[in-house]
Amino acid sequence: MRKVLNFIGTGTAFSKENINNSAFYKTRDKLILFDCGETIFHEILNKNIIDESLKVIDIIITHFHSDHVGSLGSLVLYCQKTKKEVNIIFPDKEMPVNLLTLFGVNKDLYTIKTPIEVKDYYLKEYKQLHGYTDINNQIVKIPSYGYHFINDNDNLFYSGDSSIIPDEIIKMFKEKDIYYLYQDVSDDGNKTHLQVNELINLIEPNYRKRVMCMHLTDSCDIKKIKENGFETAR
Repeated sequence: MRKVLNFIGTGTAFSKENINNSAFYKTRDKLILFDCGETIFHEILNKNIIDESLKVIDIIITHFHSDHVGSLGSLVLYCQKTKKEVNIIFPDKEMPVNLLTLFGVNKDLYTIKTPIEVKDYYLKEYKQLHGYTDINNQIVKIPSYGYHFINDNDNLFYSGDSSIIPDEIIKMFKEKDIYYLYQDVSDDGNKTHLQVNELINLIEPNYRKRVMCMHLTDSCDIKKIKENGFETAR
């Protein structure tokens, strides 16, 4: 599989072995970042991902669990210090503002955009639902979004945490209207994430080389994923 996205981390919230799941894409003077979890900002600094050539940072958020937005405030403040323009992209404009206000980040340090307001590349959101188990062992679902991203010849779908892939995305993927599928998976029986066996049932073998599995638990069976023809971000 051709490397389209570069991954900062591919781990779940509770991973001991890996950084929170996050990926980025660079154009000439722009960094496009997918999610910004608790451990991401530190890695961005260590790997010098935001260099002097970058003028704009677009941060695309899938959902508001802390392993996806936990260091968003630090990144915005750092971009102020290094004089970078920041756009935060999410379908609901109020949620990022509410979070960053709690972090003590002033509204004039960033711009909120919905996907349809992005003009220099194609971005369309697909609403999914991500669940978590509450103290009564009930699954509570929150909005989570996957994104169809196109820039030049690069064409992919980046999944938000979810136990499903929308039928429309499956159809577009098989017809190559979406070429690469970046999909979060799990093999721990957790109903809030798509299980590897479910992915095997959804995607026929001749399509699997274009699927990149991400957001992996430390115990995830990488061998099983690869033996079934999928790729991994790890």
